[in-house]
Amino acid sequence: MEKFLTIIFWVIFTVYVFRLAFRYLFPWLIARYVKKMANRMQQQAYHGKNNQSQDEKVKVSYIREDEPKIDPDIGEYIDFEDIKDNEKPQ
Repeated sequence: MEKFLTIIFWVIFTVYVFRLAFRYLFPWLIARYVKKMANRMQQQAYHGKNNQSQDEKVKVSYIREDEPKIDPDIGEYIDFEDIKDNEKPQ
């Protein structure tokens, strides 16, 4: 009987310890993690702006207006229209 009461005591004690940990310790750990990630994101954003303006340059290529947009080797484009036939098939 003594072992049974000891086991029940440790089970109840463990449940309360986990409840307290999840109530106080877990939110504190999550808040700390979120703050660290926010600081990292701010540092990356700050350093990223400086590095991007110095290292990278934007290249823009334009299509000249006199170039044909369709390859002449493909063939001629024909616009088809659907015509509804009022006659019923036999």
